[in-house]
Amino acid sequence: MRFLDTRIYAVALEVARGSNQLAGALPAYLAEQLRRAAASIVLNFAEGCGKRGARDRQRFFTTARGSAYEVTAIADVAVTLELVVAAEAAALRDQCDHICAMLGRFR
Repeated sequence: MRFLDTRIYAVALEVARGSNQLAGALPAYLAEQLRRAAASIVLNFAEGCGKRGARDRQRFFTTARGSAYEVTAIADVAVTLELVVAAEAAALRDQCDHICAMLGRFR
């Protein structure tokens, strides 16, 4: 399976790991939302890679990109509510930005 060897998949797994760590400092409702959004990046990218039609593939990649935006927004909310310091969320935000850029170019 070719998606296993992509940089997108590797970074998405890093986001899932980082999100799980950050979730420990969040209230349950935000922690669960963060974990789901991070997992959604990985899962939608993998599922999109398994689709034959370009249109179908792009739909899953678009969903993965939306989930990366959601992870970024949750990290921002956590900083704004002073649940975590900005430095803790910065790496996660950078990884999500990187994923979005890569998804935009991935074919």
